Amino acid sequence: MKILGEKSLSSKVIVGLKILFTVISILTLIVLIIISKIIGHIAMQENLLNNIFDLSFYIVIMITGLIALLIVYQFIKIFKNLNSNNIFFKDNVKSLNVISNNCFAIAICYFIIVLFAICIIIKVQEVFINYVLYFSIMLMLIFMVAGVGIKVLNEIYKKAIEYKEENDFTI
Repeated sequence: MKILGEKSLSSKVIVGLKILFTVISILTLIVLIIISKIIGHIAMQENLLNNIFDLSFYIVIMITGLIALLIVYQFIKIFKNLNSNNIFFKDNVKSLNVISNNCFAIAICYFIIVLFAICIIIKVQEVFINYVLYFSIMLMLIFMVAGVGIKVLNEIYKKAIEYKEENDFTI
């Protein structure tokens, strides 16, 4: 099976990324609807403590969903460049940089959830909050490692482009 070009693995990855983009968009809209309902409950002063916790949790999910959309969009751009045989292309370096920065942004969002969960655990001993804490720590670490890995890949890619351009000048 071909890796690059039409009817190749990379073109199938683009289709998968577009489907993922659509799914994340729909989920983000659903979260937005949930946020609006929670704001309505807060305005009516119904169960304020739980609604404020839910609101902050869904806002972080909304933010990470929007950042995930940016990440998927950048991957779509990279794979489109790969399909058109623009492998060592400066736009790919920019896209990788955006992806790594967005991974760090998501890690920061989950770090905020971790801090928030720790504050709640101190006041209320609920098992669910413990699961949120562990899940958030795990996601924070995953996105930190992904951000660092993509940042390193970005630097390698940048050097490869420099060597390619230098090689093109010598020929």
